Amino acid sequence: MKIHRVLLGAALFAAALAAQSQKTIAGTVTEFQALQIGIKSDGGDAAFVPIGPDTIVVAVTPGERDLAKAKAATATDIVVGDRIMATFVAGLTSARRIVLITGRDIVKRNEAERQDWKLRGISGIVSSVAGNQISLELRTPEGSHIVTVTAGPKTKIRRYAPDSVRFIDAVPATIAEIAKGDQLQARGDANQDVEDIVFGTFLTKLGTVTAVNREAGEIRIQEAGTKQPLTIHLSAASQLKLMPDMRAMMFGGKPKEPAPKQEGKFDLQRTLEQLPAGRIEDLKVGGGVIVTSTKGAKSDELTAIMMLGNADLFVQMAQGSDGAHSLSQLHGGMLAGPNGGISLPTMIQ
Repeated sequence: MKIHRVLLGAALFAAALAAQSQKTIAGTVTEFQALQIGIKSDGGDAAFVPIGPDTIVVAVTPGERDLAKAKAATATDIVVGDRIMATFVAGLTSARRIVLITGRDIVKRNEAERQDWKLRGISGIVSSVAGNQISLELRTPEGSHIVTVTAGPKTKIRRYAPDSVRFIDAVPATIAEIAKGDQLQARGDANQDVEDIVFGTFLTKLGTVTAVNREAGEIRIQEAGTKQPLTIHLSAASQLKLMPDMRAMMFGGKPKEPAPKQEGKFDLQRTLEQLPAGRIEDLKVGGGVIVTSTKGAKSDELTAIMMLGNADLFVQMAQGSDGAHSLSQLHGGMLAGPNGGISLPTMIQ
């Protein structure tokens, strides 16, 4: 019995020592060098993962945590844009195991997620929160109405982080953090607790471009109404869209860019998604823009979730004495912000 306890203690000690000596790093593949895989780690740092003959490579689908369902793969299956998680153990300079999620599978997963949010999702402005029930104001050109969604014990709740522009990077949150005026999306089946909630506190700003720094991806604007300067950062995840020539459409001219066509009821978010993509080179000093963002750490700097160019007419309206009120009444009040001004849908996946 004593020998058994000694052997058991030695085995536990060895297991603990092995666990302590293991190191794991995860990230997105950026390049390849001789027997090394370059990645951008989840912490944002560049790193290299050495591989060797003892490195085991397995592939899993996005979201799968059970390695028993992994399929055998090779290092030559890995390409730029894939995600990998490499595990190192004491005594080996190369990675002991690499778990691979291909970029193709990630794209498929993300597209399936987007379609499911459109099919089973609902979007609105929070009007009140009572217990586990959230009342949403849904705005349409015909007017607004209230819909109540219920969060259950299994509901996954996430919130946009400050200065974040990526829907997928929303951080865990609680229902207590949801406030009146927040934009919220919920996903689930009718007459059941919703499965997912993603929400955020967003800003919509209008202004005239005063400077464009293409190298830094920065736009300086003078905000309409307040005349305050704002610096807008465009990240790789920011969406830049070009509006059609609204003045020409309203006053009889022919716009350079046709307005997106849409069947059925008017959907503002869908309309924004269908606008043609723009480039920072399309933004000129003196032009009008509309930008949506989360609240950032600095009041005079924002990271754009979406920026709309060719918005001169809207900026001119906002500069009028009742401009903010006039803008908020467009499309039956769909653009109305919770504290005056306007508010565009920003939670675009």
